[in-house]
Amino acid sequence: MAATGCASPCEEAVAQRELTLDRLEARMDALQFSLRTRRTSPHRSSWRHDLHETREVWLRLADPGAPGPLPTLSPEGS
Repeated sequence: MAATGCASPCEEAVAQRELTLDRLEARMDALQFSLRTRRTSPHRSSWRHDLHETREVWLRLADPGAPGPLPTLSPEGS
């Protein structure tokens, strides 16, 4: 902490990144829940696409140095 009691820009960036990761994880959980419980929904393909995109963003933020393409996971998270 700086002498003024405010976090440094680096600490603020880390905190913001962690908050973003938490929000993305919550979104993935919600999308997985929807996919598992509403199997006949007309929105299923959209949820699956959103889950895939959200997972890719989460993985890029969680490990920015990860090499190559990301592995394909099932939409239900299993």
